[in-house]
Amino acid sequence: MEELNKLKSIDLASCDDEEIVELFDIIEAKCDELSNKDLKDFFYILVEILSKRRGIAGKRAYEILSSLYPRMKEDIVSLLWSDVPYIRNSALSIIAYHRDRDVVLGLLKDKDKDIRKFGLDIAFEMADAEILEKGFDDEDPNVVVSAAEYLARLGYEGALDKIVNKLLSIPSENLYELLFIFESLIRLAYPSTPELIERKFHDLSDPIIKDIYVRACGVSNNKKYINYLLSVLDDESVRKNALDSIFSIIRNVHISDQEKENIRKEIESRFTKMSPDELEIAGKIIQTIY
Repeated sequence: MEELNKLKSIDLASCDDEEIVELFDIIEAKCDELSNKDLKDFFYILVEILSKRRGIAGKRAYEILSSLYPRMKEDIVSLLWSDVPYIRNSALSIIAYHRDRDVVLGLLKDKDKDIRKFGLDIAFEMADAEILEKGFDDEDPNVVVSAAEYLARLGYEGALDKIVNKLLSIPSENLYELLFIFESLIRLAYPSTPELIERKFHDLSDPIIKDIYVRACGVSNNKKYINYLLSVLDDESVRKNALDSIFSIIRNVHISDQEKENIRKEIESRFTKMSPDELEIAGKIIQTIY
């Protein structure tokens, strides 16, 4: 094909977008007439353009690759192994756009943990909670925490039991994995999150644990945590999160007059230590309880 030969001969890095797009449009219209060899050559040119151009030409290359997905599925999936992040991400988006569950399920069985993670990335773009839940069976911690994070970002409460069961099976020394899963439970506003943290960690004063515990208390809907949150208001590193958690709790539970007075006194005694943002939250707390 004349247009394909011309495309092969030009400098793809410096040629005008308009010339490339014009050739793209002509070739795309005749794609059904291309031999397998010519189609493969066109594919490689599209990928090269995608890696070198971010303007109109790059956008058209992406669109054409997506339109070719039914005919060139294996070639496009193979781009997930590219050394160029933009190419990998483009392939990921194309697969997600076509909602190819079979391909995604295959990726989750790959020996390469990064490819399995890409499978979850695609499942998240597809908002496919059923596939994401399969990530909990993976041996790699990054894949596991990604599954939990993505399900939480989707707000999928149906995965709570699996997330909790997975968390309980993780040893306490696997801090990285546990913290990310606790973050997912907080995002899903799981009320028992503070209790799970208490079960996994004995030293709640550890700065890393303390911060996530303070935030977990805020999703508990349980006023028994208020006294603890008031007690950490002297700690500048968690003060704002503690105030946020207190505010979250008092909006969802009944507070007695005596408890209200205690909250007011404890908060007002720290006014001089608070930043403007913290003072604003403190004011909202006092206004809410009275």
